[in-house]
Amino acid sequence: MGTARSQPLEMSNEFDDWTEEDFDNEIKRLQACIRELQARKVEREEEEDDDEDFMNDPDIREMVENGEHTCHMFDAHCQACEDDEDED
Repeated sequence: MGTARSQPLEMSNEFDDWTEEDFDNEIKRLQACIRELQARKVEREEEEDDDEDFMNDPDIREMVENGEHTCHMFDAHCQACEDDEDED
C-alpha cells in the first residue's frame, strides 16, 4: 500500500481572492446570462413554429392541392417533387 499523506495538497485557483460579494455578483451575472439565453431559445422556437405554419396559408395549400411545385418558395423538396419521384 502507498504511504499516507500527512498534509493535504495545496491547491490554488482563480477564486482564492474572491469575496462573498464577488461570488454573489458572479452568480447574478450568470443567472442574467441564463435568462437571456432562455429568451433567445424561446424566440428561435417561435420562429421555427412560424416557418412550419406556411401550410396554413390558403394560397400555398391550393398550390399543393393542385400538385404545383412550392420548392422554389421554400428551398426544399415539396409534395409535387415527391410525387414526381414516385412516378419515376
